[in-house]
Amino acid sequence: MYCSCRLLKDRRGIIIDVCELKQYIIKNKLITKILESINCYKIKESTNEFRFSTPFCENSTATRIKKDTLSVKCYYSNVEFKGDIFTLVMEIENINFFNSIKRVHEILNISFNNVKKRETPKVDLLRVFKKVKKRSICNLYDIEIYNEDICSEYIKIPYIDWVREGILPSTQNEFGIGYSIKTNRVVIPHKYWCGNENDYLGLMGRTLNTNFNILEIPKYFPLKSFLKSMNLYGLNENYKSIQDAGYVNVFESEKSTLKRHSKLDKTGVSLCCHEISEEQAKILISLNVDIIIQMDKDIELNFVRGLCEKFYRIRNVYYVYDDFGLLDSKESPADKHNKIYNFLWNRKVKYDEKEHKEYLKWKEEKFEQKK
Repeated sequence: MYCSCRLLKDRRGIIIDVCELKQYIIKNKLITKILESINCYKIKESTNEFRFSTPFCENSTATRIKKDTLSVKCYYSNVEFKGDIFTLVMEIENINFFNSIKRVHEILNISFNNVKKRETPKVDLLRVFKKVKKRSICNLYDIEIYNEDICSEYIKIPYIDWVREGILPSTQNEFGIGYSIKTNRVVIPHKYWCGNENDYLGLMGRTLNTNFNILEIPKYFPLKSFLKSMNLYGLNENYKSIQDAGYVNVFESEKSTLKRHSKLDKTGVSLCCHEISEEQAKILISLNVDIIIQMDKDIELNFVRGLCEKFYRIRNVYYVYDDFGLLDSKESPADKHNKIYNFLWNRKVKYDEKEHKEYLKWKEEKFEQKK
């Protein structure tokens, strides 16, 4: 039975509910029920898919949904649409991703139990004395969602140095970039990937102190701590564009996703580190699109291959690697202008059996060296 909590718990840890919901729809053959509820008609079933008409496309053979993945594509000449069942609901009912999930719950008569949101606590004048109390132990299987009050202590304003680097004010505004007077840091809000537009996991801060290295001040520091491994930065904002493109570009830092968004490429997400956690891998797999890994220049090739291993034979996975000396040691492909970025992207390497064998050979050699 499907559990409607947005994060489910079992012995393996976190299960992403969007993936669970898709499997529930497929297993219980509920595709036609959803299609009819969002005013699709002339629904015809074949072995692997359904064909149907939509409010924006009368041709009954032009739009299809795959039975095994719920991927959707519209072939109608005047309409370009590609995605999944949630983006179809978004398109027809003109709602966001979060509300499309709620709408599917409603259609299937499943109660939607939202993750409990925490209000940002008011300032407590006795907080200094209360610090002596023991801190509660964090349950690693829990995730807390904050509302927009989490952003109340900073000013929403573009950071001029990022504008100079190519991150447009419009992009900074959409992603909620701001400034904290209290900490003198650029504030980077992290939205929950399958949450509402005002669902936040936490805040990262980038110091504006130019002497941070000398003073041993961390360049990036959480202003509201959260588990970055449970989320993908930018997926909340870019989900629909990723589904439409049929691929997702996976970067290390938030800035890479922001820079590509500023160049009208809304297919990026960021790991916020150079590892891919188990939960992040599950999220990427659940998107049912091609995965293109683009790590910074200083990440060694076989480490990148190791990241690709997480998706080998599950999804089409590629990596972008600079063999041409176009990137500096700490640069991401997203740091470059479109000419260089597209040159590298168009030469991305598919992680196939040959690449897999190269990685296994390297692992074996490394193991032998340790003996």
